[in-house]
Formats: sequence, C-alpha cells, structure tokens
Amino acid sequence: MEKEKSLGLSSFVLKIIACLLMTLDHIALLFIPGEKDTYTLYYILRAIGKMSFPIFAFLATEGAYKTKNIYKYLLRLGVFSLVMDGFAFLFGGIYNIAPIHNPMIGNAFSDMFLGVLTVWLLKRKDWYSLLAILPIAVAVLSDIQVSPTYGTLFKTDWGTFSIVLFLSFFIAKELSSLVIRKKNTEDPNMDYEVYRLKYDKLFEIIGLITVELAFYLLWKINYTLPIIPNEFVPIGSYSVLASVILAFYNGKKGYQSKKLQYAFYCYYPLHIVILGVLSLFFGLLVSWRGML
Repeated sequence: MEKEKSLGLSSFVLKIIACLLMTLDHIALLFIPGEKDTYTLYYILRAIGKMSFPIFAFLATEGAYKTKNIYKYLLRLGVFSLVMDGFAFLFGGIYNIAPIHNPMIGNAFSDMFLGVLTVWLLKRKDWYSLLAILPIAVAVLSDIQVSPTYGTLFKTDWGTFSIVLFLSFFIAKELSSLVIRKKNTEDPNMDYEVYRLKYDKLFEIIGLITVELAFYLLWKINYTLPIIPNEFVPIGSYSVLASVILAFYNGKKGYQSKKLQYAFYCYYPLHIVILGVLSLFFGLLVSWRGML
C-alpha cells in the first residue's frame, strides 16, 4: 500500500510545477506582445501559467491542515505579502505610478494569507470561526474600487475568486471527513490515509471545477462585475486545468528542508524582480535601437 501511495506527485513536485507555470505566465506578460482574446503565443502561455494559482491554493490548504505551527505559517505568508507590497510601492514611487495603475501591488501571498486564515478559523469550529468573515470581507473588498487614485481599500491578486476557492477546498475537506467517518463505521479496518487522500482530492477537484465554472458563467453574464478579477477575463478560466495536475497528488511532502522551504517563498518576489529588470532593460534596448 505504501508503494501505491508513493506514486504520483508530492507537494515538493507540485510546488516546482506551480513555480514553472507562474514563471511562464509572467514571461508572457512582460515580454510577449499579444491580445487577450486571440490564440497567440501570449494567450497560450498565460492560459497555461494561470494553472499555478489553484495549485498554490491547494497546497496552502494542505498546509493549513497539516502544519505543526499555524501561527508561523501565517506569519511567513503575511511577512512576504508585506515585503512584496512594500517593494511595489517603492517601484511605483520611483517611476511615478499611481497605486491604482501599479500592477505590482497585490500579490498571491495576500490571497494565500487570507485563504489560510479563513480555513484555519473555520476548521476550529468554535466562536473564533465567526471571525472568518473578516478575511473573507477583505478579499471581496479587494475587488471593489473606492478611489480613482488608490483603487481598492485592500489589494490582492485574485480577490474574491481566491477566497471562494479556499472556501470550496475547506468544504471539500469537511465532506471528505463525513464520508470517511461513514465508511469507518462500515469497515473499522479501512486504511484511513488512503481513503482520506482519495476523497480529499475528489471533493477538492470538484470544488475547483465548480468555482471556475461559476465565475466563468458570471463573467459571461456580466463581465463588469467587480468580483470578477481581471486575471479571469478570460485567460484565467483556463486555471481549471490545474485539476488534471492535482489528480496526481500522492499526499506526500517529498523532499524537504528549511532552506528549500524559504527558497520557494523567495522565488516569487525574486523572479518578479529579475523579470521586471530584464523587461526594463530590453524595453530600453528596443527604444535605443529604434532611434538608430
């Protein structure tokens, strides 16, 4: 049975896949000219790259359930989110970009912080669970513009879509627990870990597909709704394909170390800085060659 469980993709491998997909998305965004509604190289790479966020959200939910110290986990996500936004405001100040037009303000760390906090509060199943309304409200408000200069009160990357996705993963975990408890009464000798992995994945993938479909239909009905993130129109809808990758998750952590853990955290801001500098360099180079 252990051999069977070892097949598939570990958390470590999923993180690498998600980082590679995210990098493709940002390379296309910064270096490849294209239109959202045409099947250009730009469109294809960005559509492929959008699969990264559901994978990160899936792994973050796993972390909320399996971490030994939820406070340190939330602290890491919160600190890296603030560092990213601090750098974004610095970038905007240097290039005189208003916050509402600054594409670097709002990042996936913010989405994951709010999502993990929501999941943790809800799974406590005590009066603290009522506080989950706060991170949910922040995520929704991050999609609603209140100022022509500063845009929204809060800024995340995927906003309402992100928090709804995390909620769907939480519901999936709860449904999985109910099914497993029922099966355990029927078969006390059942392999708990195998069934837990099986039903967790099943319900979480169903949740992902349901949320993606719901937001796609909302976009088709009224694409101006503030809760429909810009990332979702329409390229982001292809992130549903992440369900195929998640189906191969084997429930194992894979290779791990403290240095590697922080390397994954650092990769997000570092690759954006590197790609941003390269983009500015090539932009100046093209402008210089155009003047010759």
